[in-house]
Amino acid sequence: MDRIGLIGGLGWVSTMEYYRRLNLIAKGAGHYGSAKLVMYSMSFSDLLKFQQNNDEESEFQLLLRAALELERSGATKILICSNTATYTCHRLATHVAVPVVNIIDATVAAAKRSGFKRLGLLGIKYVTEQGIYIERFSREGLQIILPRPAYREAVQNTFYDDSCLYNFSEKAINTVSAAIDDLIVQDVDAVILGGTELPLMIERISPAAGVKLIDSIDSHIAAALQTDASIRALGA
Repeated sequence: MDRIGLIGGLGWVSTMEYYRRLNLIAKGAGHYGSAKLVMYSMSFSDLLKFQQNNDEESEFQLLLRAALELERSGATKILICSNTATYTCHRLATHVAVPVVNIIDATVAAAKRSGFKRLGLLGIKYVTEQGIYIERFSREGLQIILPRPAYREAVQNTFYDDSCLYNFSEKAINTVSAAIDDLIVQDVDAVILGGTELPLMIERISPAAGVKLIDSIDSHIAAALQTDASIRALGA
């Protein structure tokens, strides 16, 4: 495994999951194997402040400092452990000498490999309503379907009140489950877990008609390691 640089803390819950999965992969290569990682963990509150003020330049500079530090520390590729900050990836790539692996590009690739055309997108409103995913998928002839507004609002609240604080309450689980059901009735081929905390919540949800899931963390890591991401059914 290459020495992967992680920009984490966005938030820490999903960063922890990246660390866990990468180490499980490394362990597969040897009983006591662990991943060669460099991590720059920042405070999510700093990033969130810039996003709430639509201060894209300050957000970019924050992430650029992290990327340059990872490059100096020997990272051979960089992953931002977040969907919300991903729109900066292409610009970051022009300022560092190592690849910056884009989670949305990776998710597009996973969807195309599976032949999906109509994809539900689950995530906070910054992801679903900013058009980042919609524009990128439409360039590949793929359609993004969103939960209806009330479900998007509920998922947004659940993210900030629960999941990014490592609180997977029954209310939070029911909120995410209801949003998935709303996408199912809109006849999607699969549901994208477009929030990096969502995979941890999905593990606690009862099966729902075997809907196929695209885990954005799995897709991101697979792209970094140049392997295929697995697509699973809810409850599988």
